[in-house]
Amino acid sequence: MMWRSVLMLSLVCFMFGSVNGIGGKRLMCYFSSDSPKTKGYGRYTANEIPLELCSDVIYRGISFPEWRRGSYFFDNAEIQQLGGFMYTVKARSAAVRSFVTVLERGKEALSYSIMAEIPERRRAFVKAILELLEQYGLGGVEIAWEWPGTMVKFGGISSDRESLISLLMDVRAGLKSRNKELLFFGAVYPKVLRESYRVTSICQLVDYVTLFTFDMRPHTNNVADVHAPMRNRSFETELNRARTNVVDGVETWIDFGCPPKKLILGIGLFGQAYTLANPASYNVGAPTVGPGAEGQYYYEGYYPYYELCLLIRSGWSLFYDPIGQMPFAVRGNQWMSYEDTTSIGVKMNFVQEKRLGGVILQYVDYDDFWGFCGTRNPLTTFIYQRLQQIPSDIGFAIEWNKK
Repeated sequence: MMWRSVLMLSLVCFMFGSVNGIGGKRLMCYFSSDSPKTKGYGRYTANEIPLELCSDVIYRGISFPEWRRGSYFFDNAEIQQLGGFMYTVKARSAAVRSFVTVLERGKEALSYSIMAEIPERRRAFVKAILELLEQYGLGGVEIAWEWPGTMVKFGGISSDRESLISLLMDVRAGLKSRNKELLFFGAVYPKVLRESYRVTSICQLVDYVTLFTFDMRPHTNNVADVHAPMRNRSFETELNRARTNVVDGVETWIDFGCPPKKLILGIGLFGQAYTLANPASYNVGAPTVGPGAEGQYYYEGYYPYYELCLLIRSGWSLFYDPIGQMPFAVRGNQWMSYEDTTSIGVKMNFVQEKRLGGVILQYVDYDDFWGFCGTRNPLTTFIYQRLQQIPSDIGFAIEWNKK
């Protein structure tokens, strides 16, 4: 019937409607608020962001606001820096969406817990957020509460699980009338998923969950490992890391009730380096004695892609973890895990297979934006092009029209 054809065409147009040309999938790009302060070639500003590739730019981030005289106040210096960032982004592109992340830094432990538990403070927090979004024309906010409830060493308290839902409800209510979006930075650690989150409720309240599927292997484990493995390996059984990997983490969010289209897979554009206990023992799972040597631009144990892509060309031996499905490089007692187009290709296939909502980059300023190793922004460009190749979910409409 004609009306079915018209409706199907409308659905096709809607689902193929592009977000910066990537077929409805989001390519969210974290911008580190510290990157403009990085020395030398590492300095990166809003002018360098490839806005033609990113559907969304997330300014990560600003510190948790200070509670004074019944209200919350963001740090003035940080707000001024955010304002300058937004001025540049808006001048360069009217299409890209911009968000800001509210972080809870070490000195602010318990800030989210205290605020979320007290209705008066939740209302004040929402008010401060809305004023910030309106002042700078931001499209939404990302709540980065690491991690509620169970992670005592990070300042969590037992009431956090329910307080988180109350907070998201209040923020959602405030944003809805202003056509703003709500993002939630979500862990994939099994303990957090089980004990800290009411997954179904979270996913009903937020627009997207930005997943922490990178940097999952801290140096404190004293084991050389790829930082975002697709699956666990046999040596991890004794390390209490069961199911702490990309596949199990994403599937647990889905199994617990989150629609796949609301899940945004995190991909880290950095290398994580370790110092081996014995240079002769360098396979995945080898003992380490701490972070790797400090590079030119960031703190010890971490290298932006634009630095590591040159570094590993100078006498490093390259290997690949077939189960974790990520590369690593070794030179002497230095061991480096990183992403390349092969490992990212595996993750993009997974995004397509699971029909996830897209990808978020940690951070866009870590890519090879100078083109030191070839073309500019090679990893971001690869992800953008791969997202373009993912068909929209229109099969149901086509089949229905045939009836």
